[in-house]
Amino acid sequence: MENRNPQLQRAIKVLGARQRQTSQVARPQATKLVDKTYYLNVKVDGMSGINELVDANTKKVVGITNFDGNLLNSGRDVVIDAIRVQFTTRGQKIESADWQSRDTLPAELQNADLRLIQTNDMLIDLPLTDVQNFKTEDFRPIATTPLLRAKEEFKLELEFPKGVTVPISKEGCGMFLRLEFRVTEAKK
Repeated sequence: MENRNPQLQRAIKVLGARQRQTSQVARPQATKLVDKTYYLNVKVDGMSGINELVDANTKKVVGITNFDGNLLNSGRDVVIDAIRVQFTTRGQKIESADWQSRDTLPAELQNADLRLIQTNDMLIDLPLTDVQNFKTEDFRPIATTPLLRAKEEFKLELEFPKGVTVPISKEGCGMFLRLEFRVTEAKK
């Protein structure tokens, strides 16, 4: 397991700067930091163009996602320090997808871009090949440690090249993608 101390120190600095910017009255308020992974499992066969993966109708479902809509609760700012993508064709339903597989992303997914946008600021804009896991514990570090602010809508989208559609699996199994965001969450 890697030492996450540098990421934690960056997260504390980012959150401290955020608190100074928004603080109008100086009063001490205890902030608790929590390590967390936000995740989202999606069925990708048949996708093309721009696909919003998280919207206002997204509901927390254990094993599918822990995002609850497209904004974070009040007092819960999040600093993202790493991302990983897993892909599998093993499993009939998203709830039974086998994430231990070492499947390579199909070309259609390799050429797709993952974007995280909040208040018209592009927080993350990376091709999926840049964040696909190659080993079980392989996360792609995000050096800019983007801050996802509470109570402000965000977009998480996947954009495919023009004219590209992810094919439906020949075996009748689903093609699933799992996005994991390793974060430091500030609870006030």
